[in-house]
Amino acid sequence: MKSLKLFCGLVITGFSAVSILGCGSYGGGAGVVPEVSFIAAGGAEEASTESAADATAELPVGSLKGRVVLSGGASSLPLLIAKGSAVKDAEVCAAEDVPDERLVLGPDNSVANVFVYLAKAPKGAKPAVVPADPFLFDQKTCRFLPHATIIPVKQTVKVLSNDSVAHNTHTFPNKNAPTNSTVNPMDRDGLVSFAYTKAEAVPLAVKCDFHAWMSAWHLPLDHSFGAVSNSTGEFEIADIPAGKHSFVVWHEAANGGFVQRKLEVEIKAGETAEVSVDYPASLLKL
Repeated sequence: MKSLKLFCGLVITGFSAVSILGCGSYGGGAGVVPEVSFIAAGGAEEASTESAADATAELPVGSLKGRVVLSGGASSLPLLIAKGSAVKDAEVCAAEDVPDERLVLGPDNSVANVFVYLAKAPKGAKPAVVPADPFLFDQKTCRFLPHATIIPVKQTVKVLSNDSVAHNTHTFPNKNAPTNSTVNPMDRDGLVSFAYTKAEAVPLAVKCDFHAWMSAWHLPLDHSFGAVSNSTGEFEIADIPAGKHSFVVWHEAANGGFVQRKLEVEIKAGETAEVSVDYPASLLKL
């Protein structure tokens, strides 16, 4: 008895795709003539490429501009240190007036140093790019510069000093490892450096244990959707995926820190949403 080799629905793939329909036999006897069809080379590849392009297409984005304004009556705080005051290391720390930066008001009671940010990145947003250059955190006349800033997770922070007295940089994070290092006088090289490895839900305090009045605020974020209001209370966040978002509004002088836990804003593709953020003076705790 002759053995039969049967084939059925054979598919060959390569530069061209071949499909053979029907069944037949080798070795004699009646057979079914197969129906053969060809797909031009590259057809499947093109379909795959188009699908991948669709999957990685950039989301439509818009921007947010705003201004934080204190309502209900308040004024900027008195000087933290007046020039010539008798304080520790007065020859440096009282060489000029030092403002109390817990509440800095600009034109029309606008508020500086207010953090506005998303608690987490929206779905489909571009991954954050970690700057190659370090963030320079300076000290001058016993004052941290800048006072309030957002720092990308994993970016190197170099601590500088423009003072002829020693300082120390002491961070108080919730999720990151704390830093507590002495900074040498006139260190312009940044011998003390560190990086935040995790995003924080709220800004963290930075202190100098040698000069108790010195303070600053850092907010490590793992996305780019945040800003700090400037001297006129204005802020801007670009390239936000279109849709409805809830922003956190946080300021050190607000009771509990939150000016608003959920600032609802709709971002439309190709447009800039503009908001005025009301900061009631009744929230202040100074």
